[in-house]
Formats: sequence, C-alpha cells, structure tokens
Amino acid sequence: MAIEKKLIPTIQFYGEHEQQVTPDLLHCESLITRSRVHQFSIRPHRHHGLSQIFYLKSGSGEANLDGDPTTIKGPCIILISEMCVHDFLWSEDVSGYVLSIANPLLDKVEQAVKQEQSVIKSTLIMTVRREQPQLESILELIQYEYNQPMISGRSEALGSLVQLLGIWLERNAVQRHYSGNLQDKRSEYLNRYTDLINRDYIEHRKVENYAKELGITAPYLNNLCQQLVQRSALQLIHDRLLLEAKRHLIYTVLSISEIAYELGFNDPGYFNRFFKRLSNQTPKQFRTQATLSKQGLDEYDHSQT
Repeated sequence: MAIEKKLIPTIQFYGEHEQQVTPDLLHCESLITRSRVHQFSIRPHRHHGLSQIFYLKSGSGEANLDGDPTTIKGPCIILISEMCVHDFLWSEDVSGYVLSIANPLLDKVEQAVKQEQSVIKSTLIMTVRREQPQLESILELIQYEYNQPMISGRSEALGSLVQLLGIWLERNAVQRHYSGNLQDKRSEYLNRYTDLINRDYIEHRKVENYAKELGITAPYLNNLCQQLVQRSALQLIHDRLLLEAKRHLIYTVLSISEIAYELGFNDPGYFNRFFKRLSNQTPKQFRTQATLSKQGLDEYDHSQT
C-alpha cells in the first residue's frame, strides 16, 4: 500500500543531536549500532538538510527508496539524497558505516569533485568489489576523527576526508541500480531554498526575496517548509545563522562582537538576543560550556595515556 506523504516523518540534521556542544556537519556511526537501536527495521522517513551514505560491507537487507523496493547485499554503497523517502529491513549480520552529511559540507564536496551535481547528492546503489582498501581506510579515518570531539583540527580533517570520499565515489560510480528522481515539486523547491540559504545566509535576505528567486510566493514557500520539515521559511534561515554562530564560537578566537559583524549583524546586542532566543544561552555561556567540555575531554584523554 502506498504511504501517504503527510505521514512520513521528516528528520532534520540538527534535530537528533541538538543537545551536542559541537554543531557537526557530519554524523558517523557503525551500521550495526544504528540498526540494533531500531531492531534492524528502519521505518519510512526522510531527511531535510542532509544526504546519507551507507557502506554495507557485509550482510543484506530490503530497502524502499522513494517507493522503489530493492534487495541489497554487501558489499555495496547506498546513497540517499535529501528528502528521499527510505526505509530498510536489515539482516542481523550487517556491518559497515552510516554517514549523514549536511548540505554545507556536501557543497564543498561538489566543489572538490568539480561537478554541478555530484554522485554524493544522488540516490543510487553502487556495487563494490570485495577488496576496497582505499574506501575502508577513508571510512575508518572518518570514524576515528569523528570520535575525537574536541581534537585540534578535527573539523578540517573531517571536511578533507569527506571530500576525499566524494572523489572516490565519483571515480567508482559505474554500476548504478537506482537513480532517484521521484521527489515531488515541493521537495525540489525546499532543496533549492536550502541551497540559497547556504549561499546567502550572511546577507539576512527576506523570505520574500528568496521566494521571488525561486519563482513562487512567500506564503507558498512558508507552507511547504511547514509541511515538509515543520519549520517556517524564516526559521530555516535562523537555524543556518545559529549553526554558523556556534561554529565560530567553538572554532575561532574572534570576539562575540566580531562574530556578530562577521555573520552580518549590525548590532552585537541584537546578535546576543538572537542567539539566546534560539538556543536559551547567550553566546558567552555557549562558548564557556564548549570550553569546559573540551577541557573535560582533554583531561579524560590524558588519564587514558
């Protein structure tokens, strides 16, 4: 029976991990860990603001990708594009990795591979030869860096490794069993809107300006955002600004006023109020918490050596 679109949950990239101190653009975990949490049965859902890469090293499963049922067997790679409705039923012997990659990082991958529409933003299944030492080395390094939350240069290392993974995928994307292009028009508008926000969030453009560039009305844009991701069009702009503010507070030594100006705020006082309204913390409180968390992790690392 067909699944009604309105019943399919849409999961935002930052929703599951919004309590984390570090606003990562990447989430990495083992496939067996993710599958066990859900008793190896992942119900139909879709993601806004990210794409996913599944590396099925061994094991098998059944998948539905935008309503297209398929049997999958390792070794293979499954790419899930933004807003693709998908579900899985895995065998209990699965092994491999699951990467969730946010759009800003995906855009950097596209620049690295010099493709306007790279494989990494597609929905497809790639067969993989049994021996893939380069692929497994890249994924092992990604997992290692990801599991070091406050290590120096972590963000840059993860970004470089994901770009390297994107290049590997472009070189090896020969056998494609599925090429998803079944997203409805609303999802296409949402994806384009997200791309525009990533490009222009520092300019603090109005929703009406974005809607005009998309060729739709602001009420229609706001309505489709509410329907698909349960956020208003304006909230998506604010979410992106908040993410960048957090990253500046953690990874730079800029003052709070300098960060405010860097992100297009004319008044640091307004930036402080904006940040607190969205995160329930002032920028200073957030930076202090992040620093204390880093110190705690450093002390733990030293105690293990």
